[in-house]
Amino acid sequence: MFEPVSVAREITGVGRNLLLCGDGAAPLCPQLQPYAAQAQCVYIDPPFMTGDSFTRRRRFGQSGWKTGRPSPEYPAYADRYGTREAYLAFLRGLIENAHRLLNRTGVLALHLDWHTSAYGRLICDEVFGEELFLNEIIWAYESGGRAKKYFSRKHDTILLYARTKDYRFDLRRVPLERTEHRKNHMRRSVDENGRAYSEIKTGGKVYRYYDDAPVYPGDVWTDISHLQQRDPERTGYATQKPQKLLDRILRPVVNNGDLVIDLCCGSGTALAAAQMLNCRFVGVDSSPEAILTTASRLDNADLTIDCPCTLDETRLEGMYTGPGGMLLLTGFDAAHPSFPRTEQAMDALESWSAGHITDSGFIVDQTFRRTTRQPELPLFCLLAEGRGKPGVSTVDAAGRRRVFKWVEE
Repeated sequence: MFEPVSVAREITGVGRNLLLCGDGAAPLCPQLQPYAAQAQCVYIDPPFMTGDSFTRRRRFGQSGWKTGRPSPEYPAYADRYGTREAYLAFLRGLIENAHRLLNRTGVLALHLDWHTSAYGRLICDEVFGEELFLNEIIWAYESGGRAKKYFSRKHDTILLYARTKDYRFDLRRVPLERTEHRKNHMRRSVDENGRAYSEIKTGGKVYRYYDDAPVYPGDVWTDISHLQQRDPERTGYATQKPQKLLDRILRPVVNNGDLVIDLCCGSGTALAAAQMLNCRFVGVDSSPEAILTTASRLDNADLTIDCPCTLDETRLEGMYTGPGGMLLLTGFDAAHPSFPRTEQAMDALESWSAGHITDSGFIVDQTFRRTTRQPELPLFCLLAEGRGKPGVSTVDAAGRRRVFKWVEE
């Protein structure tokens, strides 16, 4: 039979990437201290001091994953700090930790909006130095409602700061698609090689712009939209950013194998972008559900999850035929007030991993999860013999993680 146990650490592969449930603004904890002065990019998308509470939506069971119907809603995080001073202390802690974690060629990307971008700029000037300010990027978008008593607030601000003057930045890695538009004030012509160009003479100088020459982003980005409601990239986590945005932020700064750290990782967009660029990554968030949401969208190879598990009355039922034999799940009765009524016994189970419990944590052998392409969750596997006690790690439809060990009756 399976018995619940408390195991905070879960390791897949060699565990070179880390997801840590903790406070990214607190002094560097033992898990983060080895990464001091190692990161090529630190991205921070903290709460904006809006005073709001945010939720997350998750699909439920086989039918929910198959149809994509609206899912149960759960709390995500509260963007409330009591006083402005409390929030600014939190923001300063994040920025100071970014400064500690970046290497000499590294860059900070601090993502804020109109609520706090001015405060963020002043704190970054103090911690990094005004001379190491690189950009105030305006990410403009059209989603949301329209104001009537002022101009609609339709942009976020992303502040870029270098750790030192030896920072790395290669704009050539983010070329834009050239748009077709007429430059009525310029003369159109073709050179001796047949290349079309626009030309203008001003101040006694001639400026020529070839149609086939690459173009690159400025500091106002209007070509990246918010995620739409049915975008397949959506995780259901509030305030999720599009991966295209994070790809543009990271690509000029990082190279293959570099380390990217996100101190408020939320749904994990920065880490998913880092993984696509073949970078190592560390994600930190104070919410266990955020850590598990992030884990669910990443390729779990070489991943360490350091996150408390839930201990309650939830039962996991199944059988295990012995070392190298079959492990089968037959029952999982996790309850939550928001779970829909269902006749499917395993609908509350969203994903599970089979492995062994050791002194180092839960060592994952295989992982199974529902996806839109595979809404039906496999419930059995062959578990190879390991050094520790056979066990199962589960994540339910509310995003809560539990660990169970196999005990012979």
